[in-house]
Amino acid sequence: MSTFSSQTGKLPPQAMLAQRYVIIRLAGRGGMSAIYQAIDMQQGRRHVAIKEMSLENLEADERDDALVRFQQEAHLLASLHHPNLTRIYDSFSEGGRSFLVMDFIEGKTLLQLLQARGEPLPVEQVMHYAEQLCDVLTYLHQHNPAIIFRDLKPTNVMAIPSGHVYLIDFGIARFFKEGQHQDTTVLGSPGYAPPEQHGTGQTNPRSDLYALGATLHCCLSNRDPYHATDKFTFAPVRQFNPLVPEALDQLVLRMVALNEKQRPASAQEVKQALVRIRTPQVHARPSMSAADASAPTQYVQQAQPAFQPTMPAVNQPVNNAPQERLILPSAPDFSPLATTPPNGNSASAATYAALPPPLQMPAATSPGLPPLRQVGGATSPGLPPLRQVGGAGAGVRARVWTPGFLLIFCLFLLLVLGISALAFNIPAPYGSGNPAGLDHIIETGLLLLIVVISLNNLFRARNGLSFMITLGSEIALLTAGSAFLLQTVQDFQNNGLLFSVELLNGLLDAGLLAGSIISLLWLLQRRLAVSDRLWLALLFGAATVCAFLQSQFLDALSRQLLIMSALILLLQGVLLATQVIRKRV
Repeated sequence: MSTFSSQTGKLPPQAMLAQRYVIIRLAGRGGMSAIYQAIDMQQGRRHVAIKEMSLENLEADERDDALVRFQQEAHLLASLHHPNLTRIYDSFSEGGRSFLVMDFIEGKTLLQLLQARGEPLPVEQVMHYAEQLCDVLTYLHQHNPAIIFRDLKPTNVMAIPSGHVYLIDFGIARFFKEGQHQDTTVLGSPGYAPPEQHGTGQTNPRSDLYALGATLHCCLSNRDPYHATDKFTFAPVRQFNPLVPEALDQLVLRMVALNEKQRPASAQEVKQALVRIRTPQVHARPSMSAADASAPTQYVQQAQPAFQPTMPAVNQPVNNAPQERLILPSAPDFSPLATTPPNGNSASAATYAALPPPLQMPAATSPGLPPLRQVGGATSPGLPPLRQVGGAGAGVRARVWTPGFLLIFCLFLLLVLGISALAFNIPAPYGSGNPAGLDHIIETGLLLLIVVISLNNLFRARNGLSFMITLGSEIALLTAGSAFLLQTVQDFQNNGLLFSVELLNGLLDAGLLAGSIISLLWLLQRRLAVSDRLWLALLFGAATVCAFLQSQFLDALSRQLLIMSALILLLQGVLLATQVIRKRV
């Protein structure tokens, strides 16, 4: 690529970066950085967001140090893997600019959701978001060494229509001097950064809890602390939103305490408090309303309207002084190419906005490249259709039976049915003098496959019930697996009965039946749709029936057919449970 001006936002559509990324369009720009929507040609034409940052405002002796720190932090971010973090795929520098390649996400920031509503977000929805943010903060704070995010605020939290949130923008652009007086700085964002982040002490995990508390206060009260007269004073949320439970109000006030020792000790403690508060609340999983989700937005840096004060602050004692009343208006339309938002936030704030459909690369100017898939807009094929459940106001739910999952589900079913058929149709696989068949080794393989998939669920489980169900079924199925393995060894060696038939059958019967029954406990999960429960009940229920019936038959053929059926049903049920964990739980 030829040398170019250090000014950002000048790459034209169809430009190639690093001989790999094809620029589709400029998605947003502000200060000294810009965001492009692009396609990664080396990874199956994956859509990515590329953040471009300039070293223009740095002194010559600062540039080398900034590049070193940029690469170090990019490497650190690329090593982080959590469901609530955007993935960093690549980073590179050239032509006086540095580039960060990351996930392309369709959704809205919490700020955009507030602006669209013009009033506080629903309490249950905010608590669901808060629990996820506690999860990701726990992950960061338990890193060795601990990672302090230092810039948690509504514009750095993105929600997608399923109700899942992402923590975005790790402040990597702070090395690049945006030049805007209201941009995020090393001191953090005014109103959201705690006192110790302004030079009164060392930042620590409780600093992020302060920012989380300020963010929750904003979402529940619809008031931006950035514009408050005293940026370290928070009035009780219930003064502005009586729907907020008193226990939640007290928790938020603890989190924004000036003395860090008065705040909760950890993000895990905050989540436990949220769960206790949320238990008597409505159990339906919160998500965006259909109106919120009707215009998905992309991962872009974009102008945002400011919170508007409508009345001055009231003079009250410091500990109970309400902030200026700041009612969020509905967000007006802004051009994606606006250089500086009204409230001073630039591209470093990682804000987002709705975009027009991306440009198509003309075939005439891009020989050999297939047409680009259109992304964005209400009918974006990357966003599953929204489905209303639970009556009016229940919100949208993530789609479980996506085309990709349906294909995997059917392929697994056809594969195991084909392999199972081989077990009964290959005579004397161990030699003419050995009458044993392949049934035991096939059963061992199927059960190991179930255990491996369940092990993945064990690490992805987001609540205690999911973890206990997965762990219990794993232990039970491993018991049955030991019986299958011993039977396989006995078949292979053909030296007579090496192990007691009663022992092997007892282990098999107990393990298989216990694993099937424990799997039925998935029906107790609160956030499942009716269709999810029906499918799980069908698969795990049928597996339980087969596991029970096989212990009642004496003839080997009927017994093996029922065992194989139980294993196939368990495998398909575990696949569905895996998808449910990813989409619902």
